[in-house]
Amino acid sequence: MKHDTSMTSAERSAFINHCELANCTHSLIEHVSAMDAPVPRLLEEPSQAAVVGSNLLAFAEGVSRQNKEDVMDSLLFATLVANKAFNPEKQSEQWYKQYNDVLTALGWFSTNWRYSRYYSTHRRFSMEQAGLEIISSAIAAAALPGPASVAMLKVAGDAVAALKAQEKPLRIFERQTKTHRGANFRIGACSESSDGTVNLAMGAVSFSTDSAVTNVLFWEWNSAEVTAFRGENHLVLDTRLYASLRTQIRQRLNKSASAAIEEFEI
Repeated sequence: MKHDTSMTSAERSAFINHCELANCTHSLIEHVSAMDAPVPRLLEEPSQAAVVGSNLLAFAEGVSRQNKEDVMDSLLFATLVANKAFNPEKQSEQWYKQYNDVLTALGWFSTNWRYSRYYSTHRRFSMEQAGLEIISSAIAAAALPGPASVAMLKVAGDAVAALKAQEKPLRIFERQTKTHRGANFRIGACSESSDGTVNLAMGAVSFSTDSAVTNVLFWEWNSAEVTAFRGENHLVLDTRLYASLRTQIRQRLNKSASAAIEEFEI
């Protein structure tokens, strides 16, 4: 796969057409065939947060409706392609490489991707705490202007807290993130600068345990019971490039988008 700067428009289009997508009703079991016409999703009032497959996204004030839709669609597309190619429970590092490669093809420029073992400093901790710790590190590494960093960290925390009370988004998140004995998820915070630049800070968690997982984010684990990995990234979207691919992405997603994306207020 070529890097973003060396791919032509025709190569990007061909790449998108040849991607195989997993079924978002259950990412590890079922799969779908090619999809038909796009389902329009533009809403009058934008929400501040959304579950997008196995991604929990939070949007700072000022992100346009169109950019929110593009962020959600591109992350869902990358998630479904990676789910089809690799088992996130057993091949998490390969999964994330595929996920990031797809985002690159869609116009996302990654400035700071890191993936390593996660070790909690606490004997007992929740994945909610781990995810917020990692995205906090990703936001700090992005070195964005102070107000943007503060706003992104706040909406990320608010989105996680609000998810507890959001039945439908939480159900989608649990269904998409759980593996047999673990989970794989990402928390992202998005901001848009005054010149229209779209920034996304992301904290990723992949963990396995000998126990059955009933609650991904809010269950408290003994650190000795869990093997976890962390990923963090800062990405910038080339909005003009993505605009040239928007219709094609929506055509490929079609009904998957309405099944795997659920917005909510925070």
